[in-house]
Amino acid sequence: MLKAIEITEVKPYQVTCRFNNGELRLIEMEKIIRDSNSFVNKQKLLEPVFFKQAAIGVFGQLYWDNAAYFKNENGELIPCEFDLSPEFVFHHSTIV
Repeated sequence: MLKAIEITEVKPYQVTCRFNNGELRLIEMEKIIRDSNSFVNKQKLLEPVFFKQAAIGVFGQLYWDNAAYFKNENGELIPCEFDLSPEFVFHHSTIV
């Protein structure tokens, strides 16, 4: 199973990750963020200080805490993480 295992560098709208297959890859995030659905807090993610809070989750996903929302059964917006699967990150990135 493909997983991101380490973030080696975060610049505005770019994240470089090492994967469990040994590859170091760079993903450009600005277009991905801007094209994301309405439940993503785009303004927050596009703030350079917040963007630097990128993290790797237990399943190898790239994520930011409290950068998206979902609606509960009462229609209330609940904050949640914005995440990208390791496969998505791998296939939308370039080798460094």
